[in-house]
Amino acid sequence: MVESPGGASARQRIGLGWPLTAGVALGIASFCADLAEGTLRTVLQFGASTGFAWGCAAFVAALPARTRRGALAAAVIVLCTATGCYYWLNLPGGAFRALLQAFSYWLLLSIAGGSLLGVLAHAVRHDGPRRAAIAAGVACGLLAGAGIAIVVIPGQRFGGAGEAVLQAVAGVAVATWSFARRRGPRAWPVYGTAALLACTAGALAWALIESVPVKGF
Repeated sequence: MVESPGGASARQRIGLGWPLTAGVALGIASFCADLAEGTLRTVLQFGASTGFAWGCAAFVAALPARTRRGALAAAVIVLCTATGCYYWLNLPGGAFRALLQAFSYWLLLSIAGGSLLGVLAHAVRHDGPRRAAIAAGVACGLLAGAGIAIVVIPGQRFGGAGEAVLQAVAGVAVATWSFARRRGPRAWPVYGTAALLACTAGALAWALIESVPVKGF
């Protein structure tokens, strides 16, 4: 049975709808985290205003995609939409030049990070056992790296030790879950080795990213 062009385009719109919705929700929640206080602030910071939260949203959004291009697009859309929404909400009352500089910086990182997370998500689900294990390990480093950096590297600006430990544990858990649920054989020793190396590299990378003096999340 041949699918009509309208049906195909409708499916494509549905495919883009989830990343766009997730990005808008993430950007709004991250903005609200800056305004909240007490327990609500702690919850929103962890769930919507950390490296883990943003990376996790992009990675999970990319997992259902059937093609590498689709996975890459889903992850990039989530992060770019969230970045645009967050800085648009900060625009009233803010210094335009400083916000534009920060927006440009984080948008560039959103494109680069989203592209990498999308490719990794597709590899975890669809590549062979060894390549999937390496991809899941690298994803583990990216998702857990921000939390690890706060815990082990002095002078990090974002979050306390308790929240950082939760970020690290959650990042490892999400990457391990994505690898465990893939169909086909799984090379667990390769995953463990790749995750260990990637977590070290990820912590150093996050420390470098967050050392740049811009207004960010």
